[in-house]
Amino acid sequence: MATCIDRLPVELLVQIFSYLDSSAPSTLEARKEPSLDLTTSPLHSLKHISRTSWRWRRIVLPLLFRDSHIRLWLEPSREAVACPVCNLQGSSHDFFNTAIPYDVDAYHWALFSHAAEEEAHDAPTTFDRNTRALSLEWAGRMYHAVKDYLHFLGESDLTQHVRSLVLSTEQMLPTSDRFPHYQARSDYRYRAAAELWHHVFSKLELSRVIIVACPSDMACLTNCAIDLFGDWAFSDMQYHLLELCIDSHSNVSPIPSVDYASLSGVPEVYPGIAPSSILKLRPWTELALNEGSFLKGYATYEYFERGPPSLIYSIKDLLASNRRAFHPHSQGGMDLRSLRKFTYTAILPFATHMDFRGLLPYIDELDVMLAPDVDSHILDDKERVGTAQLDDCWQELFTAYRLIIRPFRTFDIRPDGSPRLKKFICRDMMHPGLRDELDDEFIALCLPVWAEMSTPGVFERQVDVPHFPADEFAQ
Repeated sequence: MATCIDRLPVELLVQIFSYLDSSAPSTLEARKEPSLDLTTSPLHSLKHISRTSWRWRRIVLPLLFRDSHIRLWLEPSREAVACPVCNLQGSSHDFFNTAIPYDVDAYHWALFSHAAEEEAHDAPTTFDRNTRALSLEWAGRMYHAVKDYLHFLGESDLTQHVRSLVLSTEQMLPTSDRFPHYQARSDYRYRAAAELWHHVFSKLELSRVIIVACPSDMACLTNCAIDLFGDWAFSDMQYHLLELCIDSHSNVSPIPSVDYASLSGVPEVYPGIAPSSILKLRPWTELALNEGSFLKGYATYEYFERGPPSLIYSIKDLLASNRRAFHPHSQGGMDLRSLRKFTYTAILPFATHMDFRGLLPYIDELDVMLAPDVDSHILDDKERVGTAQLDDCWQELFTAYRLIIRPFRTFDIRPDGSPRLKKFICRDMMHPGLRDELDDEFIALCLPVWAEMSTPGVFERQVDVPHFPADEFAQ
Protein backbone atom coordinates (compact mmCIF):
# COMPACT_ATOMS: atom_id res chain seq x y z
CA MET A 1 0.00 0.00 0.00
CA ALA A 2 1.36 3.39 -1.00
CA THR A 3 2.21 5.84 1.76
CA CYS A 4 0.85 9.39 1.77
CA ILE A 5 4.07 10.82 0.36
CA ASP A 6 4.04 8.27 -2.46
CA ARG A 7 0.69 9.66 -3.58
CA LEU A 8 2.22 13.07 -4.21
CA PRO A 9 2.81 14.05 -7.84
CA VAL A 10 6.36 13.91 -9.19
CA GLU A 11 6.63 17.70 -9.34
CA LEU A 12 6.06 18.03 -5.59
CA LEU A 13 8.49 15.23 -4.78
CA VAL A 14 11.15 16.94 -6.88
CA GLN A 15 10.55 20.14 -4.92
CA ILE A 16 10.77 18.31 -1.59
CA PHE A 17 13.94 16.42 -2.50
CA SER A 18 15.59 19.58 -3.78
CA TYR A 19 15.62 20.92 -0.21
CA LEU A 20 17.96 18.06 0.69
CA ASP A 21 20.32 19.02 -2.11
CA SER A 22 23.52 20.93 -1.35
CA SER A 23 26.51 22.42 -3.13
CA ALA A 24 28.81 19.90 -4.76
CA PRO A 25 31.77 18.90 -2.55
CA SER A 26 34.09 19.84 -5.42
CA THR A 27 32.80 23.42 -5.13
CA LEU A 28 33.21 23.55 -1.36
CA GLU A 29 36.68 21.97 -1.33
CA ALA A 30 38.22 23.60 -4.42
CA ARG A 31 40.27 26.13 -2.41
CA LYS A 32 41.75 23.49 -0.09
CA GLU A 33 44.88 21.47 -0.82
CA PRO A 34 44.10 19.37 -3.92
CA SER A 35 43.50 15.67 -3.34
CA LEU A 36 41.64 12.71 -4.81
CA ASP A 37 39.09 13.12 -1.99
CA LEU A 38 37.76 16.29 -3.63
CA THR A 39 34.26 14.87 -4.12
CA THR A 40 34.01 13.04 -0.78
CA SER A 41 31.11 14.26 1.35
CA PRO A 42 29.57 13.20 4.68
CA LEU A 43 26.13 14.12 3.33
CA HIS A 44 24.34 11.24 1.61
CA SER A 45 20.68 12.25 1.84
CA LEU A 46 20.00 11.99 -1.88
CA LYS A 47 21.81 8.65 -2.13
CA HIS A 48 19.69 7.27 0.70
CA ILE A 49 16.54 8.50 -1.04
CA SER A 50 17.62 6.83 -4.29
CA ARG A 51 17.72 3.49 -2.48
CA THR A 52 14.25 3.80 -0.97
CA SER A 53 12.17 2.90 -4.02
CA TRP A 54 12.48 2.72 -7.78
CA ARG A 55 10.10 5.66 -8.17
CA TRP A 56 12.13 7.87 -5.87
CA ARG A 57 15.33 6.75 -7.54
CA ARG A 58 14.11 7.91 -10.95
CA ILE A 59 13.15 11.26 -9.45
CA VAL A 60 16.36 11.93 -7.54
CA LEU A 61 18.97 10.62 -10.01
CA PRO A 62 19.08 13.89 -12.03
CA LEU A 63 20.00 15.72 -8.82
CA LEU A 64 22.56 13.10 -7.84
CA PHE A 65 24.37 13.14 -11.18
CA ARG A 66 24.18 16.85 -11.93
CA ASP A 67 27.73 16.91 -10.57
CA SER A 68 29.62 13.79 -11.63
CA HIS A 69 33.10 12.28 -11.35
CA ILE A 70 35.33 10.11 -13.55
CA ARG A 71 38.14 8.41 -11.63
CA LEU A 72 40.84 7.30 -14.06
CA TRP A 73 42.79 5.65 -11.26
CA LEU A 74 40.18 2.99 -10.52
CA GLU A 75 40.63 -0.51 -11.89
CA PRO A 76 39.33 -0.82 -15.47
CA SER A 77 35.91 -2.36 -16.00
CA ARG A 78 35.53 -5.91 -17.31
CA GLU A 79 34.57 -4.50 -20.70
CA ALA A 80 37.78 -2.48 -20.80
CA VAL A 81 39.91 -5.47 -19.83
CA ALA A 82 38.29 -7.52 -22.61
CA CYS A 83 38.57 -4.75 -25.23
CA PRO A 84 39.79 -6.34 -28.48
CA VAL A 85 41.57 -3.14 -29.53
CA CYS A 86 43.50 -2.65 -26.29
CA ASN A 87 44.51 -6.30 -26.31
CA LEU A 88 45.98 -5.99 -29.81
CA GLN A 89 48.36 -3.18 -28.88
CA GLY A 90 51.46 -5.32 -29.16
CA SER A 91 50.84 -6.74 -32.64
CA SER A 92 50.90 -4.60 -35.76
CA HIS A 93 50.13 -7.67 -37.89
CA ASP A 94 46.85 -8.23 -36.03
CA PHE A 95 45.79 -4.62 -36.58
CA PHE A 96 46.46 -4.72 -40.28
CA ASN A 97 44.37 -7.89 -40.64
CA THR A 98 41.46 -7.19 -38.28
CA ALA A 99 38.26 -5.23 -38.87
CA ILE A 100 37.12 -2.55 -36.41
CA PRO A 101 34.95 -4.20 -33.70
CA TYR A 102 31.35 -3.00 -33.84
CA ASP A 103 31.29 -1.82 -30.21
CA VAL A 104 34.48 0.28 -30.39
CA ASP A 105 34.63 3.92 -31.50
CA ALA A 106 36.62 4.42 -34.68
CA TYR A 107 38.92 7.00 -33.09
CA HIS A 108 39.99 4.49 -30.41
CA TRP A 109 40.84 1.97 -33.11
CA ALA A 110 42.69 4.64 -35.10
CA LEU A 111 44.93 5.58 -32.16
CA PHE A 112 46.01 2.00 -31.49
CA SER A 113 46.35 1.25 -35.20
CA HIS A 114 48.59 4.31 -35.59
CA ALA A 115 50.69 3.16 -32.63
CA ALA A 116 51.08 -0.30 -34.14
CA GLU A 117 52.13 1.18 -37.48
CA GLU A 118 54.75 3.37 -35.82
CA GLU A 119 56.01 0.37 -33.87
CA ALA A 120 56.45 -1.56 -37.11
CA HIS A 121 58.35 1.20 -38.93
CA ASP A 122 60.36 3.02 -36.25
CA ALA A 123 62.29 0.18 -34.57
CA PRO A 124 62.04 1.99 -31.21
CA THR A 125 64.51 1.52 -28.36
CA THR A 126 63.52 -0.57 -25.37
CA PHE A 127 62.87 2.64 -23.41
CA ASP A 128 60.60 4.07 -26.11
CA ARG A 129 58.83 0.73 -26.47
CA ASN A 130 58.10 0.62 -22.73
CA THR A 131 56.92 4.23 -22.74
CA ARG A 132 54.61 3.53 -25.66
CA ALA A 133 53.19 0.41 -24.03
CA LEU A 134 52.46 2.19 -20.74
CA SER A 135 50.99 5.25 -22.45
CA LEU A 136 48.79 3.01 -24.62
CA GLU A 137 47.55 1.27 -21.49
CA TRP A 138 46.53 4.62 -20.03
CA ALA A 139 45.09 5.77 -23.35
CA GLY A 140 42.87 2.70 -23.25
CA ARG A 141 41.84 3.40 -19.67
CA MET A 142 40.98 7.00 -20.56
CA TYR A 143 38.84 5.90 -23.50
CA HIS A 144 36.96 3.21 -21.58
CA ALA A 145 36.41 5.39 -18.51
CA VAL A 146 34.65 7.98 -20.66
CA LYS A 147 32.82 5.38 -22.75
CA ASP A 148 31.47 3.60 -19.64
CA TYR A 149 30.52 6.94 -18.08
CA LEU A 150 28.62 8.17 -21.14
CA HIS A 151 26.98 4.76 -21.60
CA PHE A 152 25.69 4.87 -18.02
CA LEU A 153 24.32 8.39 -18.49
CA GLY A 154 22.56 7.36 -21.70
CA GLU A 155 21.08 4.18 -20.21
CA SER A 156 19.81 6.14 -17.19
CA ASP A 157 18.47 9.04 -19.27
CA LEU A 158 20.75 11.47 -17.41
CA THR A 159 22.77 12.98 -20.25
CA GLN A 160 20.79 16.23 -20.32
CA HIS A 161 21.04 16.70 -16.54
CA VAL A 162 24.82 16.65 -16.04
CA ARG A 163 26.28 20.12 -15.57
CA SER A 164 29.70 19.56 -14.01
CA LEU A 165 32.39 16.89 -14.27
CA VAL A 166 35.44 16.12 -12.16
CA LEU A 167 38.21 14.07 -13.77
CA SER A 168 40.86 12.80 -11.36
CA THR A 169 43.78 10.43 -11.48
CA GLU A 170 46.69 9.18 -9.47
CA GLN A 171 50.06 9.64 -11.14
CA MET A 172 49.83 7.83 -14.46
CA LEU A 173 53.42 7.75 -15.65
CA PRO A 174 56.67 8.98 -14.09
CA THR A 175 58.76 11.21 -16.33
CA SER A 176 62.37 12.35 -16.31
CA ASP A 177 61.94 14.80 -19.20
CA ARG A 178 62.06 18.50 -18.43
CA PHE A 179 59.53 19.18 -21.20
CA PRO A 180 57.31 16.07 -21.43
CA HIS A 181 55.54 17.22 -24.60
CA TYR A 182 58.80 16.78 -26.54
CA GLN A 183 58.36 13.02 -26.03
CA ALA A 184 54.68 13.04 -26.98
CA ARG A 185 55.33 11.01 -30.12
CA SER A 186 55.93 8.07 -27.79
CA ASP A 187 53.24 9.16 -25.31
CA TYR A 188 49.81 8.52 -26.80
CA ARG A 189 48.04 9.97 -23.79
CA TYR A 190 48.26 13.44 -25.35
CA ARG A 191 46.20 12.31 -28.32
CA ALA A 192 43.88 10.30 -26.05
CA ALA A 193 43.30 13.35 -23.83
CA ALA A 194 42.25 15.54 -26.75
CA GLU A 195 39.91 12.77 -27.96
CA LEU A 196 38.52 12.29 -24.45
CA TRP A 197 37.42 15.92 -24.08
CA HIS A 198 36.01 16.16 -27.58
CA HIS A 199 34.05 12.95 -26.98
CA VAL A 200 32.68 14.28 -23.67
CA PHE A 201 31.67 17.64 -25.12
CA SER A 202 30.03 16.02 -28.12
CA LYS A 203 27.52 14.48 -25.69
CA LEU A 204 27.24 16.79 -22.67
CA GLU A 205 26.45 20.46 -22.07
CA LEU A 206 28.90 20.98 -19.23
CA SER A 207 29.22 24.39 -17.59
CA ARG A 208 32.03 23.33 -15.22
CA VAL A 209 35.01 20.97 -15.45
CA ILE A 210 37.59 20.18 -12.77
CA ILE A 211 40.77 18.19 -13.36
CA VAL A 212 42.83 16.85 -10.43
CA ALA A 213 46.21 15.34 -11.32
CA CYS A 214 49.91 15.62 -10.59
CA PRO A 215 51.56 18.48 -12.55
CA SER A 216 52.99 16.32 -15.35
CA ASP A 217 49.71 14.46 -15.85
CA MET A 218 47.77 17.74 -15.64
CA ALA A 219 49.82 19.01 -18.58
CA CYS A 220 49.01 15.85 -20.52
CA LEU A 221 45.27 15.91 -19.73
CA THR A 222 45.04 19.56 -20.82
CA ASN A 223 47.45 19.24 -23.78
CA CYS A 224 49.65 21.98 -22.33
CA ALA A 225 53.42 22.39 -22.28
CA ILE A 226 55.00 22.40 -18.82
CA ASP A 227 58.52 22.83 -17.45
CA LEU A 228 59.41 20.16 -14.86
CA PHE A 229 62.95 21.46 -14.23
CA GLY A 230 62.42 22.10 -10.50
CA ASP A 231 59.69 19.59 -9.70
CA TRP A 232 62.03 17.56 -7.44
CA ALA A 233 62.06 20.48 -4.98
CA PHE A 234 58.27 20.36 -4.53
CA SER A 235 57.88 16.79 -3.35
CA ASP A 236 54.70 17.49 -1.36
CA MET A 237 52.99 19.22 -4.30
CA GLN A 238 51.24 15.96 -5.10
CA TYR A 239 48.27 17.27 -7.08
CA HIS A 240 47.18 20.39 -8.92
CA LEU A 241 43.58 21.37 -9.58
CA LEU A 242 42.33 23.14 -12.69
CA GLU A 243 38.74 24.40 -12.86
CA LEU A 244 37.06 25.76 -16.00
CA CYS A 245 33.60 27.35 -15.94
CA ILE A 246 31.13 28.94 -18.31
CA ASP A 247 28.72 31.46 -16.81
CA SER A 248 25.01 30.73 -16.73
CA HIS A 249 24.28 33.31 -19.44
CA SER A 250 26.28 31.43 -22.07
CA ASN A 251 24.28 29.22 -24.39
CA VAL A 252 26.62 26.35 -25.26
CA SER A 253 25.45 23.19 -27.00
CA PRO A 254 27.34 19.93 -27.47
CA ILE A 255 29.85 19.83 -30.31
CA PRO A 256 27.75 18.76 -33.33
CA SER A 257 30.44 16.57 -34.89
CA VAL A 258 34.08 15.75 -34.22
CA ASP A 259 36.73 15.02 -36.81
CA TYR A 260 39.01 13.00 -34.55
CA ALA A 261 41.60 12.54 -37.29
CA SER A 262 42.21 16.30 -37.38
CA LEU A 263 42.77 16.75 -33.64
CA SER A 264 46.16 18.09 -32.61
CA GLY A 265 47.00 17.25 -29.01
CA VAL A 266 50.70 18.10 -28.75
CA PRO A 267 51.92 21.65 -27.98
CA GLU A 268 54.77 22.69 -30.25
CA VAL A 269 56.68 24.96 -27.88
CA TYR A 270 56.98 25.95 -24.24
CA PRO A 271 55.06 27.87 -23.13
CA GLY A 272 52.21 26.76 -25.31
CA ILE A 273 48.93 24.89 -25.61
CA ALA A 274 47.93 22.46 -28.34
CA PRO A 275 45.13 23.48 -30.74
CA SER A 276 42.84 20.68 -29.48
CA SER A 277 43.29 21.43 -25.76
CA ILE A 278 40.24 21.59 -23.51
CA LEU A 279 41.23 25.21 -22.80
CA LYS A 280 40.38 26.03 -26.42
CA LEU A 281 37.31 23.83 -26.64
CA ARG A 282 34.76 26.11 -24.95
CA PRO A 283 34.30 29.86 -24.35
CA TRP A 284 35.39 29.58 -20.72
CA THR A 285 34.58 32.62 -18.60
CA GLU A 286 36.31 31.49 -15.38
CA LEU A 287 39.58 29.67 -14.85
CA ALA A 288 40.88 28.54 -11.44
CA LEU A 289 44.24 27.01 -10.63
CA ASN A 290 45.12 25.47 -7.25
CA GLU A 291 48.79 24.46 -7.02
CA GLY A 292 48.86 23.17 -3.45
CA SER A 293 51.78 23.48 -1.05
CA PHE A 294 55.13 25.18 -1.71
CA LEU A 295 56.53 24.30 1.74
CA LYS A 296 59.11 21.73 0.61
CA GLY A 297 60.46 24.21 -1.91
CA TYR A 298 61.65 26.48 0.91
CA ALA A 299 64.19 23.82 1.92
CA THR A 300 66.21 24.35 -1.28
CA TYR A 301 69.10 26.78 -1.68
CA GLU A 302 67.95 30.17 -3.02
CA TYR A 303 64.40 28.85 -3.22
CA PHE A 304 63.11 32.15 -4.59
CA GLU A 305 64.90 31.44 -7.88
CA ARG A 306 62.98 28.21 -8.39
CA GLY A 307 59.49 27.82 -9.72
CA PRO A 308 57.16 24.87 -9.40
CA PRO A 309 55.91 22.86 -12.38
CA SER A 310 52.96 25.01 -13.41
CA LEU A 311 50.44 25.54 -16.21
CA ILE A 312 50.29 29.26 -15.48
CA TYR A 313 52.98 30.12 -18.03
CA SER A 314 51.21 28.35 -20.89
CA ILE A 315 47.90 29.89 -19.81
CA LYS A 316 49.41 33.38 -19.92
CA ASP A 317 50.86 32.59 -23.35
CA LEU A 318 47.43 31.55 -24.57
CA LEU A 319 45.95 34.83 -23.37
CA ALA A 320 48.61 37.22 -24.55
CA SER A 321 48.38 37.50 -28.33
CA ASN A 322 51.26 39.99 -28.40
CA ARG A 323 53.64 37.19 -27.42
CA ARG A 324 53.60 36.08 -31.04
CA ALA A 325 56.01 38.90 -31.77
CA PHE A 326 58.51 37.17 -29.51
CA HIS A 327 57.53 33.55 -30.22
CA PRO A 328 56.68 33.32 -33.94
CA HIS A 329 55.72 29.65 -33.61
CA SER A 330 53.59 30.15 -30.51
CA GLN A 331 50.26 28.35 -30.53
CA GLY A 332 48.91 31.03 -28.23
CA GLY A 333 46.46 33.74 -29.07
CA MET A 334 43.13 35.00 -27.86
CA ASP A 335 41.54 31.57 -27.55
CA LEU A 336 40.46 32.46 -23.99
CA ARG A 337 38.90 35.69 -25.19
CA SER A 338 35.78 35.00 -23.10
CA LEU A 339 37.75 34.72 -19.85
CA ARG A 340 36.56 37.19 -17.22
CA LYS A 341 37.76 35.73 -13.91
CA PHE A 342 41.02 34.12 -12.80
CA THR A 343 41.27 32.39 -9.42
CA TYR A 344 44.59 31.32 -7.95
CA THR A 345 45.15 29.23 -4.83
CA ALA A 346 48.34 27.90 -3.26
CA ILE A 347 49.87 27.37 0.16
CA LEU A 348 52.58 29.98 0.77
CA PRO A 349 53.88 30.28 -2.81
CA PHE A 350 57.05 32.14 -3.73
CA ALA A 351 56.55 35.81 -4.55
CA THR A 352 58.52 35.34 -7.77
CA HIS A 353 55.79 32.98 -8.98
CA MET A 354 53.05 35.57 -8.49
CA ASP A 355 53.54 37.61 -11.65
CA PHE A 356 50.00 38.01 -12.98
CA ARG A 357 50.71 41.05 -15.16
CA GLY A 358 50.24 38.92 -18.28
CA LEU A 359 46.69 38.11 -17.17
CA LEU A 360 45.47 41.51 -16.00
CA PRO A 361 44.74 43.03 -19.45
CA TYR A 362 42.22 40.26 -20.17
CA ILE A 363 40.26 39.68 -16.95
CA ASP A 364 37.69 41.60 -14.92
CA GLU A 365 38.15 39.74 -11.65
CA LEU A 366 41.17 38.35 -9.79
CA ASP A 367 40.59 36.07 -6.78
CA VAL A 368 43.65 35.03 -4.76
CA MET A 369 44.29 32.83 -1.71
CA LEU A 370 47.91 32.22 -0.66
CA ALA A 371 47.66 31.10 2.99
CA PRO A 372 46.52 27.68 4.21
CA ASP A 373 42.78 27.27 4.59
CA VAL A 374 41.55 28.30 8.04
CA ASP A 375 40.67 24.66 8.77
CA SER A 376 44.04 23.33 7.61
CA HIS A 377 46.60 21.97 10.07
CA ILE A 378 49.44 21.72 7.59
CA LEU A 379 51.63 24.18 9.51
CA ASP A 380 51.25 22.04 12.65
CA ASP A 381 52.63 19.02 10.80
CA LYS A 382 56.41 19.00 11.30
CA GLU A 383 56.90 16.54 8.46
CA ARG A 384 55.02 18.75 6.01
CA VAL A 385 56.81 21.92 7.12
CA GLY A 386 60.20 20.20 7.05
CA THR A 387 63.09 22.65 7.23
CA ALA A 388 61.09 25.61 5.92
CA GLN A 389 61.43 28.75 8.02
CA LEU A 390 57.86 29.94 8.53
CA ASP A 391 59.00 33.54 8.96
CA ASP A 392 60.37 33.37 5.41
CA CYS A 393 57.11 31.82 4.20
CA TRP A 394 54.96 34.59 5.64
CA GLN A 395 57.30 37.25 4.31
CA GLU A 396 56.92 35.72 0.84
CA LEU A 397 53.14 35.93 1.19
CA PHE A 398 53.16 39.65 1.97
CA THR A 399 55.71 40.32 -0.78
CA ALA A 400 53.55 38.34 -3.20
CA TYR A 401 50.51 40.51 -2.51
CA ARG A 402 52.64 43.62 -2.90
CA LEU A 403 53.68 42.43 -6.36
CA ILE A 404 50.18 41.30 -7.36
CA ILE A 405 48.47 44.63 -6.67
CA ARG A 406 51.29 46.89 -7.93
CA PRO A 407 49.95 47.19 -11.52
CA PHE A 408 46.46 48.28 -10.41
CA ARG A 409 47.10 50.41 -7.34
CA THR A 410 45.12 53.65 -7.41
CA PHE A 411 48.12 55.85 -8.20
CA ASP A 412 49.60 53.40 -10.70
CA ILE A 413 46.56 53.16 -12.97
CA ARG A 414 47.58 54.34 -16.44
CA PRO A 415 45.96 57.36 -18.08
CA ASP A 416 43.97 55.06 -20.36
CA GLY A 417 42.56 53.27 -17.31
CA SER A 418 44.52 50.07 -17.77
CA PRO A 419 44.67 47.52 -16.38
CA ARG A 420 40.88 47.43 -16.38
CA LEU A 421 40.47 44.97 -13.52
CA LYS A 422 37.07 45.55 -11.90
CA LYS A 423 37.31 43.36 -8.81
CA PHE A 424 40.10 42.01 -6.62
CA ILE A 425 39.48 39.45 -3.88
CA CYS A 426 42.00 38.48 -1.21
CA ARG A 427 40.61 35.43 0.62
CA ASP A 428 43.41 35.62 3.18
CA MET A 429 41.76 38.67 4.75
CA MET A 430 39.47 36.16 6.46
CA HIS A 431 42.46 35.06 8.61
CA PRO A 432 42.33 37.17 11.78
CA GLY A 433 46.10 36.84 12.22
CA LEU A 434 46.83 38.23 8.75
CA ARG A 435 44.20 40.94 8.45
CA ASP A 436 46.07 43.86 10.03
CA GLU A 437 49.26 43.37 8.03
CA LEU A 438 47.34 42.80 4.79
CA ASP A 439 45.37 45.97 5.50
CA ASP A 440 48.67 47.83 5.42
CA GLU A 441 49.61 46.19 2.11
CA PHE A 442 46.28 47.18 0.55
CA ILE A 443 46.34 50.85 1.54
CA ALA A 444 47.17 51.64 -2.10
CA LEU A 445 43.82 50.14 -3.18
CA CYS A 446 42.06 53.30 -2.11
CA LEU A 447 39.57 55.86 -3.31
CA PRO A 448 38.82 57.25 -5.78
CA VAL A 449 39.63 54.13 -7.87
CA TRP A 450 39.07 51.30 -5.37
CA ALA A 451 36.81 50.72 -2.39
CA GLU A 452 36.74 47.78 0.00
CA MET A 453 33.30 46.26 0.30
CA SER A 454 31.58 45.10 3.50
CA THR A 455 33.21 41.68 3.08
CA PRO A 456 36.87 41.95 4.14
CA GLY A 457 39.30 41.57 1.27
CA VAL A 458 36.83 42.35 -1.52
CA PHE A 459 37.84 45.45 -3.50
CA GLU A 460 35.70 46.83 -6.32
CA ARG A 461 36.60 49.40 -8.96
CA GLN A 462 34.80 52.71 -8.56
CA VAL A 463 36.21 54.74 -11.46
CA ASP A 464 38.49 53.97 -14.39
CA VAL A 465 41.04 56.72 -13.76
CA PRO A 466 41.61 58.91 -10.68
CA HIS A 467 40.75 62.55 -11.41
CA PHE A 468 42.03 65.18 -9.02
CA PRO A 469 41.13 68.90 -9.08
CA ALA A 470 43.87 71.06 -10.60
CA ASP A 471 45.66 73.39 -8.20
CA GLU A 472 44.75 76.83 -9.55
CA PHE A 473 47.50 78.45 -7.51
CA ALA A 474 50.25 76.27 -8.95
CA GLN A 475 53.01 78.23 -10.70
